[in-house]
Amino acid sequence: MIRHILKIIQAQFRGNLWILAELMVVFVALWIMTDYFIAQYTLYHRPVGFDTDRVYQVTVSKRSVDAPQFIVYPENSEEPKQNFDRIVERIRQHPDVEAVALSMFSLPYTHSNTTYGFRKDSVELWNIRRYNISPDYFRVFDIRPAAGGSPDELAQRLVQPGLVISANLAETFFGRTNVVGEELIQGEDTLKIVAVTESVRNDEYNERLPYASFSQIEFPRDGIVPESTCIQMQITFRIRPNVETAGFEERFMKEMRRQLQAGNFWVSDVQSYNDIREQFLERTSNSSGQQVISSVMLFLLVNVFLAVIGSFWFRVNRRKEELGLRMAMGSSRAGLLRFTITESLLLLTLAALPALFICGNLVYADLVSASAADERLLRFLEVSLITWLLLAFIIVLGVWYPAQKAAHIAPADALRAE
Repeated sequence: MIRHILKIIQAQFRGNLWILAELMVVFVALWIMTDYFIAQYTLYHRPVGFDTDRVYQVTVSKRSVDAPQFIVYPENSEEPKQNFDRIVERIRQHPDVEAVALSMFSLPYTHSNTTYGFRKDSVELWNIRRYNISPDYFRVFDIRPAAGGSPDELAQRLVQPGLVISANLAETFFGRTNVVGEELIQGEDTLKIVAVTESVRNDEYNERLPYASFSQIEFPRDGIVPESTCIQMQITFRIRPNVETAGFEERFMKEMRRQLQAGNFWVSDVQSYNDIREQFLERTSNSSGQQVISSVMLFLLVNVFLAVIGSFWFRVNRRKEELGLRMAMGSSRAGLLRFTITESLLLLTLAALPALFICGNLVYADLVSASAADERLLRFLEVSLITWLLLAFIIVLGVWYPAQKAAHIAPADALRAE
């Protein structure tokens, strides 16, 4: 039957040319939209390398110099750092708290970070995010070694002289992740790698800083840290698994309000990191125009749906007498329906061939979303198959009802019209 239908399509080539051209344009447009949505879905669902469940961020504020209780410390006083440490220790001693971490410009779901570069032989990479953290940072955010294991292992390695780097950075420099003992150069210094973490990202949409290295926060040995530096340090903590998370912030602040004050410092807020994540992703989605792009593409998808259905509905209706004549010549209703659907799908397949050539060139030229694709060929085949199936489904919807009506036309009426 397929060979017979191909001969009919060839015989009616001029009449089919407009539908083939329409299907080719629609296939390319739908392919680009499908590729975009798959890329966004894949990127969003990639592992970020950390876990924010049961994690909270503490906001430490400083009294105004005009406040009656404001303390003026002598020059080079160790008291500001000691007061800050008291607050951190009181949080750590709370029975619901599992781990507390300090960091500087190193939290996920923020635009605040520091970067630097490494080199090895002739390979040099810049814009590597530097995480300045305390060892418990790995426990708080549940960051694990690339080879498997617990965050405690990374915490123990961080205090050793050397580098802790992410898995994707190790793969870029060495082609593997088991690189403990290897060396990288930073400026004039040669640093030994002491641990490799899973790859980490700032957020679900982020590919801007895919590489990461971790180093321990260093404070002056004399303990003299000004209040302005203390206030920049970020405090996060993880609560124990058996603690109820609903309303935890309010309970914690109410219970610890008096204890979370020391010198000029006081804790003004405790916020769930899941809330911070949701707010950041919403702002990112709005600022990057993703919602607008998605809305426009969904609108175009609806128009594609209506255009293809309308074209095939009109095409089958126009050939009602021809289909009725086939009934008069002995075709069954089921056979007529199969013939109409098969012919329509063959037209789609013929139009898809030049369309796939165009789409393949778009992929080759990096003119479509590529940030979430690890394997170009697999991605191309996946998007192409989904696009064909979507259009096939739309075409079957457009053909089925008018073909059913044509199958019920009286043979005498079809012969009279012929």
